[in-house]
Amino acid sequence: MIKRFAPALALGLALSFPALTPVAQAQQLDLDEVFRCSGETVPQEDCLASREVILNSCTTCHTFVPIVMQSFDENGWRGLLTRHVENGRVSQLSAEQVETLRLYLAENFNGDLPPPELPPALLETWTSY
Repeated sequence: MIKRFAPALALGLALSFPALTPVAQAQQLDLDEVFRCSGETVPQEDCLASREVILNSCTTCHTFVPIVMQSFDENGWRGLLTRHVENGRVSQLSAEQVETLRLYLAENFNGDLPPPELPPALLETWTSY
């Protein structure tokens, strides 16, 4: 499913961030590397569902950069997602989707693995609120 969105994501990145032009540079971003799935406890199916949530829901407010560059333990991700739910930022997501996302993030972005390598222009999009 992610690969289906890769061309659109690449084009969107190239158009949104001029430093990433030409489009070919954005297309070299390996989404499977960025949105890794260790598979230790979270099944591949849930990893793919979480990646889809990130690309289709989380990126309506910010890029995926802060998500994949941060390292939180299970409680840290729980707290961040709870704040997003309470503030209505993810009102389109079910409680089950939020929990699946939390488990995915806690397993794959917890400090045990280094953050994925991203182009400098993409790292410049890191926003906080």
